[in-house]
Formats: sequence, C-alpha cells, structure tokens
Amino acid sequence: MNKQKTNNLKYICIEGNIGSGKSTIAKALAKQLNTIYLPEEFEENELLPLFYKDAKQFGFPLEYSFLISRFNQIKNAFKKNNKLIIADYSFYKCLWFAKINLSKRDFIFFEKHFNAILNELPKPDVVIHLATDIKNLKQNIEKRGRPYEQTITNEYLKKIEKQYCKGIKKIKVDNILEININTYSTTLVKDTLKFIDGFLKDLK
Repeated sequence: MNKQKTNNLKYICIEGNIGSGKSTIAKALAKQLNTIYLPEEFEENELLPLFYKDAKQFGFPLEYSFLISRFNQIKNAFKKNNKLIIADYSFYKCLWFAKINLSKRDFIFFEKHFNAILNELPKPDVVIHLATDIKNLKQNIEKRGRPYEQTITNEYLKKIEKQYCKGIKKIKVDNILEININTYSTTLVKDTLKFIDGFLKDLK
C-alpha cells in the first residue's frame, strides 16, 4: 500500500449484514495498515438479547440506544486519535436497521434525530460493503455461537440486505466498494485485503 495514499485517509468503514465478516476484515485491514481498529460495542448493549425475544417491544429502545452509543463511540475515537480509523460499522447502519425494526411513526421520529446528529460526525472516506448469500450468513452466525443470534430468520437477513443495498446507494460518500463473497474459504481474508488494497491504490 502506498503510504501517501493511506496518509490522506482518515476513516474507513466496513459494512455488511449480520455474519458477513465485517469485524474480521476490519481488524485484518487495520493490522495490515498499522492503524486503529474501531469495533462496534454491540455486545455491551443489554437490550440486544431482549430485542431478539420481543422485537416489537424492544425495537425502538434498542435502535435509539445504538444511535447514541455509536455516535459517542465514533466522536470519542476521533477526539483521541489522529491516525486512520478503520471501523467494522458505519453510523448509517442506525438508519438502515431502524427502517426494518421500527413502526412508520417511530421511524419518522428516529430519522429526524439521526439527521440532526449525522453532520456532527466525520464522513467516511471509504465505505466497503461485504455482500454474501443468506446461507453463508447463517453458517457464520451459527459458527460464532452467540445464543441470542440463533433465532435470526432468513427473512430478517433478507430484509437487512435489501435495506443495505438501498441505503448504500443514497449515502453521500465519495468512495464505495462492493465486495461479493461467494464462499468463506481459508484464503478469504488474504484475497479480500488484496482486493481492497487495489481499490485504495486507485483512489485520487
């Protein structure tokens, strides 16, 4: 990787559906570029297991809590660091998941708050979207073994993927890379990093 190229970048987000491998790729990319990896702090959210048991009751408090926690996490990360930050999520996902999990009335309220604070955060230089089929997602979810995720349905994953595809087309980010993953082989991380490396080298 051309060092001058990465010096010009401040913020890369790896995005994708549940189980798509965002954290694995983001962590590996940060290591390769010798920079900062910013993982989403979702496991600390006590509402998440409750949501998977009763989505209707806990949908709004969960999504709003994520809105605030993601905002604070990103804001604090940029206060503390001057190096390139590679995150395994983007702030935009707040809106995409809310669109699926909230009623129309609640979503209108949520979207107003999202838009009010969006400009307070730095805009990603690059958003990388990892896309794969539902079968691969389900295998990865089962493999990592988080109990509350084992009830996730194919239909829910399809809704998320659909919203991601719609949402990414609308965000005002200059550089968006779509990576389609057919199989999760032993060389996936190496191959994906090589693909990302080529993309970043071509940035102007």
